Amino acid sequence: MKPNLHSKLYRLVGCLEVLVGICILVAVAAATFGLVADIHVPRLVSSPDSLQAYLTTAMTIIIGVEFVKMIFSYNINTVIEVLLLAVARQMVVTHTSPLENLITILSVTLLFAIRKFLYVPQLDQDMHVEGGLLPRFWRRAARAEAGRAQATEPRKEESDNYAAQ
Repeated sequence: MKPNLHSKLYRLVGCLEVLVGICILVAVAAATFGLVADIHVPRLVSSPDSLQAYLTTAMTIIIGVEFVKMIFSYNINTVIEVLLLAVARQMVVTHTSPLENLITILSVTLLFAIRKFLYVPQLDQDMHVEGGLLPRFWRRAARAEAGRAQATEPRKEESDNYAAQ
């Protein structure tokens, strides 16, 4: 593929990713308002099934929020957080067998171990730049332009030496 076409396709994919993230964010916001409007304390207290349905919705919204964070941050840590929340949601919300509970607990333990011992924060440093909601290729382009602008500016020392002559 030609480099120009490749960069245009990459930008298009980045724009689509931002659009999907915004759509998910709008859906999560609407679901949050629905969750707040659905609070009916006597029903939640009297019926364990309604409390479980409420918790299911709340955990789904939390996972949606974390998913949006994952889309916009390009951070390994957020990916692990989303996985942890999804596994924890599965354990809290659904009634599973003891074997499934054991597998879930082992999964959470493994994710915590990965986060604690194998996660290297320096891998994510390159991706954190001002304007974190911009796709990665836009941030890199902004850094490259800033570097070019800095390289073309005359150094203060050189201009002071030239003025002194």
